[in-house]
Amino acid sequence: MLFGKGYALQTVLLWVIFFCSLLTLYLYIFWMPEILHLTGMTPPAAVFATSLHALGGIVAVLYLGYLIDRFRPERALALHYIAAAAFTAMIALVAMPYLALLAVVFFSGVTVIGSQTGANATCGALYPARMRTSGIGWALGIGRLGGIAAAPLGGFLLGRGLPPRFVFLSGVVLAIVAALATALLALGGGRAADLADQRGPASASQV
Repeated sequence: MLFGKGYALQTVLLWVIFFCSLLTLYLYIFWMPEILHLTGMTPPAAVFATSLHALGGIVAVLYLGYLIDRFRPERALALHYIAAAAFTAMIALVAMPYLALLAVVFFSGVTVIGSQTGANATCGALYPARMRTSGIGWALGIGRLGGIAAAPLGGFLLGRGLPPRFVFLSGVVLAIVAALATALLALGGGRAADLADQRGPASASQV
């Protein structure tokens, strides 16, 4: 059903989104303390800054539901990924005082972790009930492959002798790819579920 008529493009786009989203999220989890330490922070300061990233993810749930209801899940999510790319780029490229860095790390958590939370909601909204569990389960499974890839990706970049900021720059690229895939959903990839719901349960069961 996930690759049936009207759902194949949506399914592929959601898999791309989840893969990039969880890879970016786990890059932060696995590598942020080490990257901040390599750029000059003491280990306690790096760990404290990293904790604000997780705190930002908690704050995101306070407004995500409103944005998804107000602007549709795909549009809200695309904007969220763009913001995630911007905050991640600031961490990688801009030299900031410690307090400013803490604020940027916090908002990166709001957008990076919040984007994944929004992706879960978007996936559930775009599939009809008869295939929703399979749709979310497969998307999360593909996303976990991205989460697994985060640890070796950071190690590979550092092992090649690249500056630590390249770890976060890879997260910027991934967030942009996720934003583009989400924008494609908004342009038409995520309309199948809406059409099925409009036809009603009887018609939807014939798809």
